[in-house]
Amino acid sequence: MVEQQTIINNTENIKVVYNKIDLSFNVETPNKVWCQKKDFKPYVDISYNDEIHRLYFENAESITHKSFETGIGRGIKCLLSNFKIGKEKIELCFEISIWIDNIYEDIHFELIPINEVQGIIEKIVWPGPFDFKKKEKDNYTVIPMMLGCIIPNNWAKEVHPMENGRYYTRGAYMPWWGQVEDNNGYIAIAETPWDGGYELVHPAGGETNLASVWYPSLGEIGYNRKIKYSFMDECNYNRLCKVYRKYVKQQKGIITLEEKAIQNPNINQLIGSPVIHSFIYNHTEPSSDIYDREHPENNDVLVSFNERVNQLKELKEKGVEKAYLHLDGWGKRGYDNLHPDVFPPCKQAGGWQGMKYISDTCKELNYIFAIHDQYRDYYLDAETYDKEHAIHNSDNNITVEAEWAGGNQTFLCTQLAPYYVKRNFETQKKNGIELNGAYLDVFSVVTLDECYHQEHRMSRKQCMEKRRECFNYVSSEKILISSEECVDWALPNMDLVHHSPMALVVPLDGWDYTGDAIGIPVPLYTLVYHECLVVPWALKKGGWGLPTSQDGFLYALLNGGTGYLDIEADTDQIEKNKIVCKLHEKIAKKEMVRHEFIDGSLTKQRSVFSDGTMVEVDFENDTYTIGKE
Repeated sequence: MVEQQTIINNTENIKVVYNKIDLSFNVETPNKVWCQKKDFKPYVDISYNDEIHRLYFENAESITHKSFETGIGRGIKCLLSNFKIGKEKIELCFEISIWIDNIYEDIHFELIPINEVQGIIEKIVWPGPFDFKKKEKDNYTVIPMMLGCIIPNNWAKEVHPMENGRYYTRGAYMPWWGQVEDNNGYIAIAETPWDGGYELVHPAGGETNLASVWYPSLGEIGYNRKIKYSFMDECNYNRLCKVYRKYVKQQKGIITLEEKAIQNPNINQLIGSPVIHSFIYNHTEPSSDIYDREHPENNDVLVSFNERVNQLKELKEKGVEKAYLHLDGWGKRGYDNLHPDVFPPCKQAGGWQGMKYISDTCKELNYIFAIHDQYRDYYLDAETYDKEHAIHNSDNNITVEAEWAGGNQTFLCTQLAPYYVKRNFETQKKNGIELNGAYLDVFSVVTLDECYHQEHRMSRKQCMEKRRECFNYVSSEKILISSEECVDWALPNMDLVHHSPMALVVPLDGWDYTGDAIGIPVPLYTLVYHECLVVPWALKKGGWGLPTSQDGFLYALLNGGTGYLDIEADTDQIEKNKIVCKLHEKIAKKEMVRHEFIDGSLTKQRSVFSDGTMVEVDFENDTYTIGKE
């Protein structure tokens, strides 16, 4: 008779009780027992004969176990093979491993593919959720959706994860999540995050269930999938952030602005600079989904380089001593058109001469000159467009969309993107354009891509590495690098992002993104990475990515960020920016050590930085104080 349970423990501090029959497990710590949800069964979803079939681990015809002990820990391995759909055998074999390390007493879960059939696995869900039933508000789930949120277990609204909970998307800027119950908590950190995510279920009123999900890479599980759990007492979301921060430090993922400034002194000018986001030419092609057929005159808006120069000079006269200019639509057919073949600069606006004029003027004004650029959207009418350079799907076809202003486009394979980046930036240098900054659009927000083209086959991990290569080339030219949002694989390679918005209930559909928050917003990203990146905020109420009626000015102060400034800003906006930028000058290179709610109120919040600076804001009364702890 098979012994039903196996106990894994190294010390008295943590123990795993593993069930060999249903493959479930419980985790025992000195103060709490975390029990796997009883009605959960780990499973594999298989696409077979044009249908999705769910195969439960426990239904494998062959299940064998083996305990093990090494110099780094002890645990148990389970080999699963011989699955069936009806009477048909599925050639699928994999091993799961659970072990506790001797160093930190973390619990490691590892999924190891042994044999699989190309293209049939949709996802694998394991390990599963813990029972998380206590409904008090202090029992909550911590999710790094966008800036971050906590979901109290009694949260009255149903919650759905953004981007299906995929890591390195808006669903999870950082590849971790956790739960806190009775001041005890755990954090789950995905150590192989490129093809993973979490499954979150929270019906109205709770409870919240969280499980780990693994997706195929180029049609297969392909490599070992790893996630580790750390358990602790005296826990809250601040502590979980600091545990993750320590983990990232060990991976050399914490590169501070202080360190980046050694390589590029422009960092020091960026700190405390408001961000001016402006454009030259907005043109919408008739083939675009956003083409305005009722008012065709709206499809072309042009402002010359000379006019922008005059506006910048006026800002200087109004007392804006330094700034970062982000310029959209400078290419030959304007914003989101013809990428990657955007030269020469827009002739109607002044061409190469006009662009050099704005570059030279920014230098005279002590303003940073940066451009918008794009190396993912690949336009079919670009001069050098070649279908063979596009991302190819598993069926060897390409995806064509017309979502943006330039009309019909597919996606450039990221394996080839560094060549186009170098080509274009060298072209600018040859024409006398001195860039201080560059924004490579969407790289740090859209999901990592796969490509099946036989000449440039690419996994999601390889995509990440090639996007980094693009960033690194630009940085090597002493150009400040920015992209869209704070996805953490990119943070060591970026200096600035477009924004760090909250997760909201409304769908992301273009620029209409404001509404109620998902759960309770908390600055998880800022607690981990504040002194590593510059984040600008729209200094107004109800801005893009902000909960309804809350003020971006207060969020900028609370998070120690900088502000956006209109190129035709009035005195009030300039004065608000001066307040935000003065604080940013002081604490941009300081860690956020703590965030908290004051007196149990969700509208009164406090953040504390490593130099003792304390910021308190009241979103209900639109007030703030800045002082010392």
